Amino acid sequence: MSLGFLFYQLERHKIDKIIVFCNTVAAKNAAKLGYLPGTRNEKLLDSQIGNLLISKLGSRAEVEMLIDEEKLLLLPMSDIRGYDTSGMRAGIYISEAQNLDIPLMKLALQRIGEDSICIIDGDAKAQVDDINFAGSNNGLRRVSKVFRGHDFYGEVELQQIHRSKIGLVAEQM
Repeated sequence: MSLGFLFYQLERHKIDKIIVFCNTVAAKNAAKLGYLPGTRNEKLLDSQIGNLLISKLGSRAEVEMLIDEEKLLLLPMSDIRGYDTSGMRAGIYISEAQNLDIPLMKLALQRIGEDSICIIDGDAKAQVDDINFAGSNNGLRRVSKVFRGHDFYGEVELQQIHRSKIGLVAEQM
């Protein structure tokens, strides 16, 4: 839904580009792949954010075309220091935000210019993949506490996530 909203805004010329801030933390209990050859975009498209974008947009070629047209920019959290979206009329999408600590979340939000919007996406209750991002150090939880009540902030919590019957039954595991 988050990406759908941002692409809707892009198509309606409400924003000029979508910038994805991504922290490519491996899923809990998964083996890390280690060094991957290629450019930054190639590496990111081979990670969870690439998988998400490809599954939503239909193909890797579609994602690469948006990158080539400068309508989509993928920025790993490791590269956002000094970045400023002011003057870009951008929609910033912070993916898998449950895997950010408070200082990294603060850094990401300080990149957002007055003419940009930001969507923070994540599940701090069920999908924290690294103990370093858990509990009182969780950036997503801290955003909810600090920003709640401001007129420019809103929060949506999905009560039920349903992909398929198999996914629904898998919840019982």
